[in-house]
Amino acid sequence: MKQLPPDALSAFCTELAMIIETGIPIADGILMLIDDEEDRKIKQFLNCLYENMEHCSFSEAAANCGAFPKYAQSMFVVGEKTGRLDSVLRSLSAYYERDVKIRDNIRNAVAFPLILFALLMGVMWVLLTQVLPVFEAAFTQLGITLDSTAGTLMQIGIAIEGASLALLFAIVSVVVIALAISQTRELREKSKALASQLFGKSALFVSLAEARFSASMAMTLKSGLDLDESLELALKFAPTKRSAAQIQSCREGIAEGKTFNEAILETRILSPLHCRMLALSFKTGTTDEIMELIAQKSEENAGHAISSLVGRIEPAMAFIVSVLIGLILLSVMFPLLAVMG
Repeated sequence: MKQLPPDALSAFCTELAMIIETGIPIADGILMLIDDEEDRKIKQFLNCLYENMEHCSFSEAAANCGAFPKYAQSMFVVGEKTGRLDSVLRSLSAYYERDVKIRDNIRNAVAFPLILFALLMGVMWVLLTQVLPVFEAAFTQLGITLDSTAGTLMQIGIAIEGASLALLFAIVSVVVIALAISQTRELREKSKALASQLFGKSALFVSLAEARFSASMAMTLKSGLDLDESLELALKFAPTKRSAAQIQSCREGIAEGKTFNEAILETRILSPLHCRMLALSFKTGTTDEIMELIAQKSEENAGHAISSLVGRIEPAMAFIVSVLIGLILLSVMFPLLAVMG
């Protein structure tokens, strides 16, 4: 069965946590959800979960259905072992809700520049292949030749028009590949790994890694796990190789006798400001709450990094295309001014 999207996971975890907190058995609660569900795919998933629970525990049924990420499956096992499944589900709901916000920020940040770029390229294509040849033919009849810039642009327009089918095929291929990556789990993981390898040290990826790590630690600590177990789970699902290496170094530092705060500060998983907040939390006994706060702050930083990136890309694209369009118009206008003179 296909994995549930993060928003559906968040909603399911919240509903199931409410069911457990009211004292209703999980199987009966899932049956109630089946009766109220209208979405066909969600209903199919709930039926699969209910049927599996007839002969195994909830965590085993969730693993058999295959609709949950490995991270959620691991946390279900932790919740059942510690007797705090309702708390684990609440934490998972907050975790996936935060994940949805991060994904939406990235998607919105990427979508608008792509649409802007496509529109500007469309304008360029019309000018080079449709408008400029009309002026060139008119000037030829008047016995005037376009200057070298306009001639070069004309040749580019002719080349683009001749290769329009090949360009269309290339664009369609890129769209198909993008859709294949978005729909295939293995391809998504490989593309994420490639992106993290190329841009893992950028401010955006550092903020995203910090948000994922702190959210994971907040959830596991609230669920009753100790530091080493929490770090082990965070290591399994680290978003980048760089953050995975940092988490492993942190575990090794704690094993050598360093405090958690010292190991975090030395490996630079979190910023110095967040490390100071974490040090204070150890004195007050509110580590899980401070981790939740750090996750929120890191998410805000990631949003600012995305906005900053988009703020640099959009003006650059608009400037480049505006200069090209200006060159085309000037190359047409100068001979026209000569004719009028």
